[in-house]
Amino acid sequence: MRKIFISLPLIISCIMAEDNTLYILHTNNTNGALENCYCPDHPFGAVEKRSAFIKNFINEHPNTVVLDAGDFFPVTKRPFLDSLIIDAYASLPYDAVLAGDQELSRENLGRFTEKLDYPTLAANLNNFDEFGLSDHIIFERGGYTVGVIGTIHPGVFRFYPKEIIDRIELENPEETIRSFVYDYSDTLDIVIALTHQGHDKDATLAESIFGIDVIVGSHSQTKLDAGNVINDCLIVQAGKEGYYVGIVTLEFDAEKSITASSARTETMTLEMPDEPYIMELISALEKETGHINRNKLKHQKSE
Repeated sequence: MRKIFISLPLIISCIMAEDNTLYILHTNNTNGALENCYCPDHPFGAVEKRSAFIKNFINEHPNTVVLDAGDFFPVTKRPFLDSLIIDAYASLPYDAVLAGDQELSRENLGRFTEKLDYPTLAANLNNFDEFGLSDHIIFERGGYTVGVIGTIHPGVFRFYPKEIIDRIELENPEETIRSFVYDYSDTLDIVIALTHQGHDKDATLAESIFGIDVIVGSHSQTKLDAGNVINDCLIVQAGKEGYYVGIVTLEFDAEKSITASSARTETMTLEMPDEPYIMELISALEKETGHINRNKLKHQKSE
């Protein structure tokens, strides 16, 4: 029998490399897309692919934080689809999600978010707890202390009806994040800001506040393939409609200081496996609405 010798230093270096690395999977602006249209010009999957991808990624990389920066509900109020989206998100291993304008526009948001085993954040929303929301979360992952705060910019509501604008009172998001960094950064290894305001405002935020390690953005539906670094802060965003999952890699030294960071996006291709539970939700939506995606049927027949 042929003997295989593996270098002990190599094993140790591989273990240390994994132990000194933290991953962040991030999504945004799903817009109610349990699945996408299978259109020729953007033949991508959505939550049905994301769910399987995230779970497989965590199996390979347990040191992973999973976040969503808001607008997971569809643009217009669709109660049945809203409920299916929450059921889908309840099955996903998120650590926290941000309430975007599409979530905050729902009067019954608290009845939805109570189904989630993780917090829905909205730190600069007055009386956020009355909406069933939280301001921030602090937790351990892979030996690192992670702090996540989430904010929404008032400007994202400028096209909403007056009754919704009047109901949602928001403090200055920059000052809210600044206070969080001031209060907690000394006790955290990683500071993450979930923001719902658009990429331009994310850049301004990074310039204004030192101490944010990663900004996970949304609202502008920008696809940042490699992210942007401003003021030692990595800014990321992963497009729209569930087409992509963003992946951030953070490397640390022995003192738990970040020594390197990188970002990329993973396309949810139609060839990726589907999550069976999400497919059940999609089937329920088809039965409720009577609408079946004919492009999907053509794709299935061609396989």
